[in-house]
Amino acid sequence: MQIEFTGRQTDVPPGLRATAEKKLKKLSRTLRGITHAHVILTADKHRQIAEVTVQCRRFALSAQKESTNLLASLGAVMDRLQRQAQRRAAKRRLRKRESVRAAPSGREA
Repeated sequence: MQIEFTGRQTDVPPGLRATAEKKLKKLSRTLRGITHAHVILTADKHRQIAEVTVQCRRFALSAQKESTNLLASLGAVMDRLQRQAQRRAAKRRLRKRESVRAAPSGREA
């Protein structure tokens, strides 16, 4: 997985970089096949915005959160992405189960 960091009106501190990498590694356990992740950290006057986009083979997930602390914003964004990944995995599992249940059993009356 390739991780790209962008800091707008701020530089990305090593602590935030390490936290983001750790949380993305945790996300990759839920969501297999992550190819690219882009973390954008923006610092305005009293707004600290974190935006993360994760590219997979067939789809992309993204989330954005604003707060007064960059670390809190980053944590909230990663939680949102984790929920999106879990929802996507659950839909996929349900679709597979339904296709197996709807398939003919091979016996005809």
